Amino acid sequence: MRLSAGGWSETGPRPANQDVQLIDLDLGLLIIADGMGGHRAGEVASRMACDVIAGFIRDTAVANDLTWPYPVDRARTMAANRLAVALRIANREVLDAGRQNPRYAGMGTTVVAGLIDGDRIVIAHVGDSRAYRVRGSRLQQVTQDDTWLNVMIASGAGAAAASHPMRHALTRGIGMKPELSPTITEVSLVRHEHWLFTTDGVHGVVDSHRLTELLVADGPDLAAKQVVRAAIDGRTTDNATAVVLYVKA
Repeated sequence: MRLSAGGWSETGPRPANQDVQLIDLDLGLLIIADGMGGHRAGEVASRMACDVIAGFIRDTAVANDLTWPYPVDRARTMAANRLAVALRIANREVLDAGRQNPRYAGMGTTVVAGLIDGDRIVIAHVGDSRAYRVRGSRLQQVTQDDTWLNVMIASGAGAAAASHPMRHALTRGIGMKPELSPTITEVSLVRHEHWLFTTDGVHGVVDSHRLTELLVADGPDLAAKQVVRAAIDGRTTDNATAVVLYVKA
């Protein structure tokens, strides 16, 4: 199984780009983070989260005697544990940085990350950045946004909440609360499928049908660029970032 990946990010109409992407196929790691916070604090949070997650994944790839700050969940694979703990450490680091520096108070970030382990991929996420999978011509949204609306839908009150002004408010994110439990999904990789990670500046503007069309390109770099450009052309009001993974025979 051969893998290739590419990413693209544009600032859009915002004064600064608070999105961060990371692609490291040697580690099998893909990340998108969408920062939150004024005075460039969101940019600090997203970069810090990506760096901390990548650092822990790198350290646990080679060190058997590394002390983990959180316990292992024996119901999960080691890859799933590594990614979940990495996000929890990132949450602690971003929260501490916000407490220690008044300029960064209240900063946070969404994260969607994928860790490839052989013929499987672990997806971890918090917030409303998304992971999609395309098999054949079918696009499946793998993650569910951590928003107030989805909480209301789960409680049976979705119809009344669909037009509420708080419907897009995040209920989870890196740096929002002292404790974090990221959502973890682990699935098999299938030859010829594509994976897409996006920030809400993309999927809030480009519909699923168009995303599926744009992923069929001459390589993941071009596909990621096409997805982001579609969001810019669609007049997104946010930064726009995409990471694409191609799984080949």
